[in-house]
Amino acid sequence: YFTRAYGHEAGFHYIQAAFVALLGDNVLALRLPAAFAGLLGVAVSYALVRKLFGRDVALFSTVLLATLFWPVFYSRLGLRAILLPVFSGLSAYFFIEGMNLTQGHKGTKAQRRKEKGERIHPIIRSPHRPFILAGLFAGLSIHTYMAARAVPIFYGLFVMYLAVWQRELLRQKWRGLVWFTAVFALTASPLVIYLLTNPGAEFRIEEVSAPLNALLAGDLRPVLENSVKILGMFGWAGDPLWRQNVAGRPVFEPVVAVLFYVGVLVALWRWKDARYAFALLWLTTSTIPSLVTINAPSTIRIINALPLLTLFPALLIHILRELSTDNPHLSTVVSKLGVGLVLTVGAVYATRTGYSVFRLWPNGGDVPFVWQAAFTETAVTLDAQSAPIPTAIGGWSPDTMDPNTMALLLRRDDVPLSHFSPEDGTLILPTMSNSGEVVVIRPSILNLHPHWEQQLQFWNAEIAHSEYITQYTLSSLPTMRPQHTVRALFGDQLRLDGYDLDCDTAVCRIITYWQVETVPANATRLFVQLLDDAGNVAAEDYHLDNLDPQSLWVPHWQVGDRILQIHEFQADLNLAAAMRVGFFDPYSCEPGPCQNLLTDTGAPFLLLSLHE
Repeated sequence: YFTRAYGHEAGFHYIQAAFVALLGDNVLALRLPAAFAGLLGVAVSYALVRKLFGRDVALFSTVLLATLFWPVFYSRLGLRAILLPVFSGLSAYFFIEGMNLTQGHKGTKAQRRKEKGERIHPIIRSPHRPFILAGLFAGLSIHTYMAARAVPIFYGLFVMYLAVWQRELLRQKWRGLVWFTAVFALTASPLVIYLLTNPGAEFRIEEVSAPLNALLAGDLRPVLENSVKILGMFGWAGDPLWRQNVAGRPVFEPVVAVLFYVGVLVALWRWKDARYAFALLWLTTSTIPSLVTINAPSTIRIINALPLLTLFPALLIHILRELSTDNPHLSTVVSKLGVGLVLTVGAVYATRTGYSVFRLWPNGGDVPFVWQAAFTETAVTLDAQSAPIPTAIGGWSPDTMDPNTMALLLRRDDVPLSHFSPEDGTLILPTMSNSGEVVVIRPSILNLHPHWEQQLQFWNAEIAHSEYITQYTLSSLPTMRPQHTVRALFGDQLRLDGYDLDCDTAVCRIITYWQVETVPANATRLFVQLLDDAGNVAAEDYHLDNLDPQSLWVPHWQVGDRILQIHEFQADLNLAAAMRVGFFDPYSCEPGPCQNLLTDTGAPFLLLSLHE
């Protein structure tokens, strides 16, 4: 289990690591496992539905699933959730085989081969083999995504169903169920033991479990409201988050939605048939992770429904084709209409999904921000350079995620990159390239401080705007002449060249000028404190590296970078006697004391008089 990034089960990331080892550390290697999982998920769904209801229903179901936005979307994202339906679906396949719930109850494959007189390997001959495999894949599913917690709930409820309505079958198969449970528990145990012994590891659950907490406190309203939303997601209003859907779009269009809901009613009508009960319980329990969390309906938390999701409209289409009639001609017409409907729906959904995935979703809501469209365009721009130009990139996470993101997106590794936060009043001017140019790029939705915007224009920067980024190109590096010149080195890493004072407006402004002498090996947070005549702190300001709760800090500057930092104070600088300037490692402050970078004189900070 990985505690970073809100906590992740390890299974999918181990597969990603194998792809990275084969293909290198790049976006393709990280996303291919999800694409393959999506394809496998369709194949598993076909095998599962065919096992339950035959080839025709499986074909109808697979055509719809393969063209549906939901599975195609998650197959493209590179997220671990898409692996859950693969393992849980395989578990269901072997469980059904072991329980003889197949259409026509023809027995397991091994039993059929034995009846034909074929020689069978002892392992294959074992009647418990399907249960062992079912338990193995069920256990592996627990290592894929949080929503897999619904898998043991499903199997527990289905065994209860068998105990009430299929007692004879349960008596025949109880040994296999014991094997299933043992293998399931054994396979899932590493993760279960870790989470039980590290109760704070899943802090993401605490952030989204408000409905569950209300339910445990006796308040049913949030869960009931979520129930209505989830019931309507298949034909009325779907996942409301752009990052997980075309916001608000239901799973099915009206015609297929009607087929889905009627198919569910048919399954309810036939619930004493264990196959229908299996499908209904699967669908119902798959909604539990979204039922007890916020932002319902959530497609990613209900993703375990995918193996049997499209079974229900396919069932109804199949039933309509199989309707008994005294008119053979009518029966033939209905059959042809059924096939035509499936092919038409498949074509319509394929077209709609393609348009949604490639045109509609990428530009919707917060998608460009969440999926770093600006950085993708930045990488394309830098890859197109004939010669590498040192570039400073503004972003939201300059000291944690941004450098790694650009390293993945860039196809070249010869461009010196520096990262900063435009909204923090920071500007970085990289060292001059051989071509004599300096480039600064920021996402268009992330503005520079107005002072730096004006300065770049004053320095005659060539400004280019595109869909997601704004690029500033300087043909020469401007000469920096601070009002007050200072020469002080901090930790042999950062050199202070001087500062400006400006109190002509309501907000007093100090601008500090820095140069990177050595790339810092640890996070460096800048502090500027204004002191009164008694030496007390009258005002203070902090910038640059932050304490990240998951300790994701990475180096993000280059030697020679000029860091220009704005500090704004409501206090009157005329009343301040001195200014204290320094750097500390924010990660050293817990438990403390904070470790400052020492100046070249060995002091933990630099003290400057403001009114000499």
